[in-house]
Amino acid sequence: MQENRMNDKKTMIFNGRVITETHIIEEGFVCIENGKITRIGRGKPEGEGFREIDARGNYISPGFVDMHTHGIMDVDFMDSGVEDLQRGFIEYAKRGVTRVNGTLLSNPLERIISQIAVIREAREKSREGALLHGVHVEGPYLAPRCRGGHALEYLKHPEKNDVDRLLGETGGMIKTLTYAPELPGSDYLTEQLAGHGIVPVLGHTEASFEEAEAAILRGARHVTHMYDTTMGYKEDPDEALVMMPGMETAVLYHDEVSIELIGCPVHVPKPFFKFIAKIKPRNKRIVVTDSLVGTGMPEGSIITYKDGREVYVEKGVLRMIDDDPKVNGNLTGSAVTMNTALRRLAEYAELPVFEAVRWGSLNPATTLGIEKETGSIKIGKYGDIVIMDDNFKIKTTFLQGRILYQGN
Repeated sequence: MQENRMNDKKTMIFNGRVITETHIIEEGFVCIENGKITRIGRGKPEGEGFREIDARGNYISPGFVDMHTHGIMDVDFMDSGVEDLQRGFIEYAKRGVTRVNGTLLSNPLERIISQIAVIREAREKSREGALLHGVHVEGPYLAPRCRGGHALEYLKHPEKNDVDRLLGETGGMIKTLTYAPELPGSDYLTEQLAGHGIVPVLGHTEASFEEAEAAILRGARHVTHMYDTTMGYKEDPDEALVMMPGMETAVLYHDEVSIELIGCPVHVPKPFFKFIAKIKPRNKRIVVTDSLVGTGMPEGSIITYKDGREVYVEKGVLRMIDDDPKVNGNLTGSAVTMNTALRRLAEYAELPVFEAVRWGSLNPATTLGIEKETGSIKIGKYGDIVIMDDNFKIKTTFLQGRILYQGN
């Protein structure tokens, strides 16, 4: 990029392909003043006092919104302290992310509440804190059979006192919470989440159609990593070879429910990307990373957890290292980044770039309720913008008009 440093409060990005909500503006520009987008168009407008940034024909895209990520590099939202979390914000920016929902795993309630306080402090004390939207609590209200990487010992039913305490002691930091709607107490949980402005999210579940639909009618509006730890259809126990509708039928039927897919062909077989692109409304299709510690590290990197377990990075996923050949190499989680996830989406679902980007920007922003301030390049919204090439390699990331990351 060629950059003329004149005024950090007024920035003009020009000579790029501007990705709007509906199309691409060739040879376009975007002007940002005092953190907000003020002008969009073709060519290069006249104006004084602007810091001018030449995009050199690259895409000028809305910044990405990762609403489900556990960590990146050596930073873990469940375990890291304030300074490490602040360092992690920059790592996300390097991959084009301008809003992130830090995700916590199933743990004792006290541990979850205390870590949310740490995350809050990291946001409040960081110059890059605006990148953190809030917290996604994934568990402990999950179905044991569908727990995935969550420890069985921490799983429990949502009890009224626990729900009240969790929502009462976290001060609005929780933005989404994943739970299995078939568990006793989930009705109360759904209603309380919706009442507090928190998105109730279905996941790690083997709910029936009736159980899932009941949660949707109470306010559930999203599904955590569809086709991964979410059970779909079942055989009718009274009629051999007759299939009964499950939670998949409910969330596909109800257009108000958004669905997220992990941008990784190991967690989600490729045909599902094209299927969801066809079956769900345009603004209800979302890509996430569900990334863990180790994401962004070189191929073959080995990560040692606090409990002594070891995993290694391989082609965008994490796999176990174990003396037992039946366990060694088993999939443990995602190591994909948002820019890679969106590149894969465009390929797998055969989508134009502006449509693929929507899955990782405006759509998650809409589910989170922040679409009026971010998620697309539109006058009046924050200047949360990335410059990237045709392979989704990030050149520059702007957070509210300020350069947060600039590559070589």
